[in-house]
Amino acid sequence: MWEEWIGAKVSVDPNENAWVARLAAVEYRDVDEDFVRFHDDPVDESLKSIVASVVATDDSQRDRFRRALGPDSIETLRLYAQRRILQSQRRSSMNLVEDAMDAFALVPASDVPWDTWLKAGLFIARSLGRDIDSIGEHFGEVSTVQSAERFDVAFEAMSRIESLAQCFIAEVTTNYGTGFIETIVHRDTQSIGSFFSAPRQADDIVTYEPTTNLAQLAASLADALDATESLHTGAIAQDQLAGMSFSQQVSGAFLETTGCLSFYAGASDDDKSFKVFVAELPEDTDVESLASGAEGDDQAVCFDDRRLILYLAPPNFDDGVDTSFDFGDYLNVARQSLRASTPVGWHNR
Repeated sequence: MWEEWIGAKVSVDPNENAWVARLAAVEYRDVDEDFVRFHDDPVDESLKSIVASVVATDDSQRDRFRRALGPDSIETLRLYAQRRILQSQRRSSMNLVEDAMDAFALVPASDVPWDTWLKAGLFIARSLGRDIDSIGEHFGEVSTVQSAERFDVAFEAMSRIESLAQCFIAEVTTNYGTGFIETIVHRDTQSIGSFFSAPRQADDIVTYEPTTNLAQLAASLADALDATESLHTGAIAQDQLAGMSFSQQVSGAFLETTGCLSFYAGASDDDKSFKVFVAELPEDTDVESLASGAEGDDQAVCFDDRRLILYLAPPNFDDGVDTSFDFGDYLNVARQSLRASTPVGWHNR
């Protein structure tokens, strides 16, 4: 009996880990995933306390913490780290970069965005005059061996990084302040032979280089839809316009744009949920003809000289139902948002 009791005390149940329990009790909202309409949240400071406590312990306790992490907790830590990186850019704070690196050091190597957010954090720290060598040394002391090895690969690449864009992060400015858009990269994963080998073919990077403040238009439209009080909009992120949404023949699966953002607009009533695309087209595009081919039962469009807003509703698979989606006043909201943000010199339709 005594031996059984001793064994039970030695084998600590990960579910009883106080830090993991605290972490599980902390939740971000969907709006906290929006890096365009970004705002601070008290949850950030709660997570800082948890991360700092775990980092201050020894290797065995950190390993026990990692083993007890579930997918939701890992996602929370990753989101916290990403938020800290954007906050570091907004506040010119090296300490916030260190907060992010500590969080990345506590999650499995496979869950760290090495080529995007982590490199962006190192770039921001370096631009603020921080010695990133010391960041690497601290990361190696806190992380697992596998994560430390993967960090070294990202760190070595920093000698070739001269802008945030090379970290696949686009910096934008809206009435919410500085924001980030993570660039879509279609990687040639099938040709990757091993973990550290490079693709044999170049990655397909979806560019985000609009000539107008597309992020502001998307933010203003999302806010206006929220203001109807019948919809709740989600996070704004980069996207692509599928060629099948337009009747005109387009080359490739996606329509060429200089920038495309999207977000979801949802309501408690499922038939009023849809996806919103806000895009800018190349200068020589016949936007009017293109838009005329985007009218349909489950989608609606408005546009000006180069910008296009597309509402796309999910298809209705109910038997015997053949009704068009009623966007109602939501399309008027899009038109008003376009008019209100029309750049100087643009023709207002």
